[in-house]
Amino acid sequence: MICALLLAALLLFSLVKLEQKIRPVARAMAEYACREQAVRWMQTAVADCLQNAPELLEDLYTLQYDEAGQVQSVVGDTARLTLLQYTLESDLTRSMGEGKADFAIPLGTLLGLQLFSGRGPDIAVKVIPLSHIESRVETGFVSAGVNQTKLQTDLVFSVQLCAVLAGMQVETTAESGICVAQLLIVGDTPQFYLEGADSSG
Repeated sequence: MICALLLAALLLFSLVKLEQKIRPVARAMAEYACREQAVRWMQTAVADCLQNAPELLEDLYTLQYDEAGQVQSVVGDTARLTLLQYTLESDLTRSMGEGKADFAIPLGTLLGLQLFSGRGPDIAVKVIPLSHIESRVETGFVSAGVNQTKLQTDLVFSVQLCAVLAGMQVETTAESGICVAQLLIVGDTPQFYLEGADSSG
C-alpha cells in the first residue's frame, strides 16, 4: 500500500515537473503558431474578398500629365481608398467572428521537441479577438527598373488575439501588410496627392 502511494506521488510529481518544463515552450509555440496562422488567414481572406469584389480596386488613382505626356502627379481617391479599407476590415472581422481563424497544432509540436514535431493528436486552438481589427493605408513609390516607378498601396491589418488551447490562454498581436494595388509609371517619379489632403512626395 505504501509503495503504491509512493509510486503515485512520484508519478504525480513527475507530471507536475514535466508540465512546468514544457508549459513555457508550449506557450511560445502556441503564440508563434497563432500569429502565423492569423497572418495567413488575413492574407487569404483579403485575396478572396478582392477576387469576389474586384470593383473595389477600380478608380483608386487619377493620373495627371504634363504637356509632354509624362505623368506629373497621381491623385488618390480618398473615398475609394476608405471604402476599400472599410470593406476589407469588416470582412475580416466577420470572418474571425465565424471562427475561420481557428486552427490546430499537433501535440508533438507543442512539446517543442524536434523528434515529435508534427506528430501526435491535434490540439484545437480557438482564436478569440481581444480588440477590433485595425487597419491603415500605406502608399509609396518604389523603383521598378530603369526610368520606371511603381506606386504601391498596402493595407496593414493588426489585431490583438487570445489563443485558447488545453486550458492555457496565450495573448499575441498579429499584423500583416498586404499589397492591394500597384501602378507602374514610366518616367520620373511623380508627386502623389490624396484628394482633400496636402501633398506627400
